[in-house]
Order: sequence, then C-alpha cells, then structure tokens
Amino acid sequence: MKLKIYLVLAMLVATTWLLGACGPSPAAEPTKAAGATSAPPVAAPVKGGAVTIGLDSEPPTMDPHASPSAVTFYISASMGESLLYLTADRQLKPWLAESWEVTDGGKTYTFKLRKDAKFQDGTALDAKAIKWNFDRIADPKYKAGSALTYLQGYVSADAVDDYTVRVNFKAGNAPFLTYVASPVLMFVSPTATQAQGDKVNQAPVMSGPYKIDEWVSKQQITLSRWDGYTRKTPYSDHDGAGYLDKVIWKFIPEPGTRMATFESGETQVVATIPAQDLARLSASKDYTIASKAWVGLPRIWALNVTLPPTDDLKVRQAINYGVDKDAIVNSIYKGIGTKAYAPLTMAMLDDPALRAFYPYDVNKAKQLLDQAGWNTVGADGIRTKGGKRLEVVLNSIDSGAGPDQINVLVQGQLRLIGMDVKLKAQARAPWYEDNYRCATNGPILFLRDGDWNGLNAFFSSALVGSNFNFACIKDAEIDKALEQGRAESDPVKRKALYLELEKKLLDQALTVPLVDELSVWALRANVSGLKFNGFTYPMINDLSMKK
Repeated sequence: MKLKIYLVLAMLVATTWLLGACGPSPAAEPTKAAGATSAPPVAAPVKGGAVTIGLDSEPPTMDPHASPSAVTFYISASMGESLLYLTADRQLKPWLAESWEVTDGGKTYTFKLRKDAKFQDGTALDAKAIKWNFDRIADPKYKAGSALTYLQGYVSADAVDDYTVRVNFKAGNAPFLTYVASPVLMFVSPTATQAQGDKVNQAPVMSGPYKIDEWVSKQQITLSRWDGYTRKTPYSDHDGAGYLDKVIWKFIPEPGTRMATFESGETQVVATIPAQDLARLSASKDYTIASKAWVGLPRIWALNVTLPPTDDLKVRQAINYGVDKDAIVNSIYKGIGTKAYAPLTMAMLDDPALRAFYPYDVNKAKQLLDQAGWNTVGADGIRTKGGKRLEVVLNSIDSGAGPDQINVLVQGQLRLIGMDVKLKAQARAPWYEDNYRCATNGPILFLRDGDWNGLNAFFSSALVGSNFNFACIKDAEIDKALEQGRAESDPVKRKALYLELEKKLLDQALTVPLVDELSVWALRANVSGLKFNGFTYPMINDLSMKK
C-alpha cells in the first residue's frame, strides 16, 4: 500500500530529531535555557571578503561518507547537498528531491529529483549519481563512517529514470527520511571521486555553494564560494552561492589561544567557547552569541564489556553510581548542559523511570565493588582483588591541549570509590583504532543522531569493530529490539519500544550517561548570518562581514 510522504512526515516530526557524529565538544554556557536557539542580530549582508572560524580540532577526513566525526560536517554541511533538508525546528523540506513517496511498509523510498543540479566538476547530479553514492557507502570494500549506520538494511538503489531514484531496504526503515536530510548523506561526484583516489579525503567534489581550495594539515581548511551554484538552498535568504569569497576553518586546539585569536580579530567566529569566557563575551557589544541544543545521544562513557574489570556488571554499575554528574555540569559546563540520565538525551525520550537509575551514591558504589570481590583497599586508596589493582583505562582524545576536562574529573571522582582510572590521551586516529579493537575500557564521546535509531549505532552487534559500538556489546535481545524500533512506523508503539530498550541498556550499565550539551558560537559584531540546520551543524551560505 502506497503511503504518501506527508503522512509519514507528520509521524517523523513527532518521533525524530537530528543526527550527526562523534568527537570532543565544547564546554561553555548558554545565553538561554537548554534547548533554546539564539541567533545573532540580522545585518544587511555584504558580498565579498573572508571570514576565519576558529575550531578546536581538525577533521580526520573531509569525505562525508568516510568520516565518523562531527568536525567534518561543521565544514562540509555548506559544501554539499542532500535529498531533503531538516530545518532548525526539525521540519523536513525538499532540497535535491522535489517530492518523495514511501511504499511497501517503509521498505521502499522513491525520490523525484530536481533537474538542474550539478556537481562542482560540471557533471550531473542525477539518479545514477545518487545510486552510485549509496552503493559506495554500502560497499564492504569501502570503509564508511557514520554513513554506513544510516543505510543499515540497504539492499539497492535503482535509477528508475534520469531523475527518479528508488531506494530499497530489507525491512521497514522509519528513520530514513530524516537520515537523507543529513550532511552525512550528502553526495560526492562519481566522476571526480573515481579519478581522485585517496585525494577524496582532502578535497571531495560536491554540489553545494562552497568548495575546498586547500587543506593545510594541522592548520586550516580554506573554502571558496562556488559561483556555479545558482540554486537557492532551503536555509538561505538569497539565491546562489554564499556572500563571502572565502571561509577559513582554522584549527586551534588550545582554548586560551583560540579565544585570544577571536578577541584580537584574527578569527571572526569561534566555536567551543570555554565557560569562563562566555559571560564576558555575552556582556560585550563587540560580540554576539549563537547557541543551539545538540540532540541525539548525550556526552556518554561507553563501557567496554569485553575487557576486565568492566566486563563485570557490578563494576559497571558501581561506576555509574560513583560518577557525580551534577559536579561535572556545574564545574565544567556551568549550565550549558543538563545531567544526562539515559543513552538518549531527555530531549529525545524522557520518562520518570529513566531518571530513577543510578543517582550519585558513593556508598552504593563501594558496596557493589565489595560484592564484585574488590574488597581490599591498599595504602594508596585503590582497591585490589587477588593482589590485582582495580584499574580501568579511559580512552581520551588529545587534540593538542591534553585530554578533555571531563575525563580528568571522572578520573578524580572514581578514585573516591577506590578505582584507579588511567587516561590514555592520544590523537584522534589511534583513539578510533583503540575503540575499534575494544582495546581499552572505553571512551567518553557523544553521538549526534536525529532519531531514536541512534541507539543502533551504539549497541548493534553488527557494529562491533566499527562505528560506534565502543561498548563492544553483542546481545541478540538488544539487536532484536533495535530492529523492531527501526521497522515500526507507529510513533506511539515506537516510543514504547525504545523506552523499554533504554531500561534494558541501563539495567546492563553498558554506558555512563553524563551531560546533554549545547553548541555555542561567538561572532564579532560585524559578522552575521550564521545559521544551524536541524542537526546543529553551522550553515555559512548567508554568513557575511561588514568592513
């Protein structure tokens, strides 16, 4: 039975949010309550010039299909186009697809494409190109990043005609329409990509209003306006490519240095603002602040269930009781986030039953460790069992300024229950490799996802060894619940399925939910036009700067 998209859209708006990727994130404070969005004052746009944006880290790749990192999509969201667009208030709008239909119980999606879209190399962005992109992501010989999780259950794509593409899944796939609005599923030129080889990681050829000029490792990526872009993006206030001639994304890991470049005018926009600086910036007429809630999975510690001692349920539960989330929110985030209770943020799925799990309770944590046999405390305050010290290795990204503060604070908190947390601070690439190999007791990370199906990326058995099942859990019951949730199109039934799944995940203490976060950006007063899509990624096509 054919189901018109408009009916499906109503269900999706009620049940889905946004999606993204993982990596380190800022510590700052909001100008409004959590969940609010504030936009800088609108100034008359000025064409020309260049703006430099300070970021805290460098992307691992710019190939949107290979990247597991949100940093890639900060930059590429304005370089490419997707079939649909998700607005800041989570409404799906046409982009490359002018219309779409869902049939066969959610197993088949048919998109009617606009006929004037081209890649930046001049080749057509048509049904064959979209089929090629989806096949590329699903190809087992290609090591896809987040994109692979968004195509789970993919069977094939058919170019029905030049401008009609049909996508087929093994089973109903309720979140797919939200996923095709993500920068993760933007398209690269088949012609250019096949000619580039590995160079696609440095400079993918896409179809959006900006393109890559140059990537200088450990320094910056420079984008220039692509004047061949003549369409109006669904988020823009004008037709065609951006106002700015160039946008430079500069990598400045050290927070103090990053803020110094902003206040001196070397950079004109900055992300990942230290909490201690935000109140001063907010009070100044020289700057404006833009913020938007990240949704998906919160800042969370994935506990590796395959490596001692976190292979023991009582130890994992003790860690959950032993982490003081209020202290993390108050000391590091200073109000920019709220305490997280479950593997999905409260904005996505909140319930009193979820809030009842694991209140901060040091005595309860110690009791659980006693029961697990870690009942002898050494002179250094660390527990032992059979002469072995109670140690866990927390895998931490070092972007050049040491491990994130949250890792250090968790380390100190767990020492109070007799656990020695070793921080393995390292660059992003080996950090990922350790996660793939389940080589530590897990990382603290976040996952930006627009649907409850984001839990699939974190807990599907099929994703151990890839992104993002870093708890390394293989559980047939969890897999079955994930499949049921993805296939169910009724929003009420879907919510009930995911609520039960969250309770099961908490019972098994597979993670330590920590903080629901906000994305906060500062702009110099002569810069305006920064927008966010429904996935909280910045969109720069309307960005401009007065002299």
